[in-house]
Amino acid sequence: MAHSIRYGLRTALGLILYFLLMKILGLETNFFLRIFNFFILIGGTYLMLRSTVASGRPFSYLEGLAYGFTLTITSVVTFLLFMALYTGIIDPNFVAVLESSGMWGSQLTLQQAAFAIFIEGMASGAIISFSWMQYFKKYAARTL
Repeated sequence: MAHSIRYGLRTALGLILYFLLMKILGLETNFFLRIFNFFILIGGTYLMLRSTVASGRPFSYLEGLAYGFTLTITSVVTFLLFMALYTGIIDPNFVAVLESSGMWGSQLTLQQAAFAIFIEGMASGAIISFSWMQYFKKYAARTL
């Protein structure tokens, strides 16, 4: 599990750097650019599973899924902690920016935004983990 946590932290760093890049470029209000968060999570999960296979350590299909879920939880929660610090210290008006995007509705609270990001991230991570394990199951199947 430490392996998937380490890759989860790396994936979170990718999400944070992407957010900061969008902020610097003034694109943080473009809701549709958030689709690239999905690709960052895809890449992090792939790299973690590929590294697990390369290590030669046997793992089952369910262990591979658990690694993917652990990576997702780690990266999403770390990103949420960053966003809490960001909106609390650097840009307290960022929630208003999210409201103005029209995708979140009006009278958005920080807790509602955090919950939505958590659900979105976890759903994405579950889909990505299941998808990648369809590819990596040929390696896991050898170790059953």
